[in-house]
Amino acid sequence: MAKSVLDGTNLILSVDGKALGFSTGCKVSTTTETGERVTKEAATGKWKEKYVKSFSESISAEGCVLTDGDSETPTYDQLKEKQLAGEPIEAAYGLRDGDKRTGKTSGGYKGKYIITSLELDGQAGDDAKYSVQLENCGKVGKVASGLSESGSTASAGGTRS
Repeated sequence: MAKSVLDGTNLILSVDGKALGFSTGCKVSTTTETGERVTKEAATGKWKEKYVKSFSESISAEGCVLTDGDSETPTYDQLKEKQLAGEPIEAAYGLRDGDKRTGKTSGGYKGKYIITSLELDGQAGDDAKYSVQLENCGKVGKVASGLSESGSTASAGGTRS
């Protein structure tokens, strides 16, 4: 049986329930901080004993700057407003819903995030682009059913045969 590979085009990031407009890239990094426990019993074997202290997640995304975005396609200006508000936002990522630009209503992950970086890049003769960096603010959880339960949608992913 052939295996399917995730097509990066289908990795969709949504902020406050709306997929980012004209997104060109998305990267999710989940990190585990560990501690080391040294006991008399473990020391005799010369092996370190590790345990989980905490988890953290960061998301970076890039996109083209829209000059005529709307409430359904978050733009650079809307992200800037959210960043300057200084409050956590809801973000999610998961699988693209077929040919739609939005994510599926189940699967993927969501949580509260803080926008820690927002860059604007406008080179002569090229599309203006933005990049945004988000860091979790609390638990990130798997979405078992509709993202609308919490009022947000975001998805990433798709398959390529």
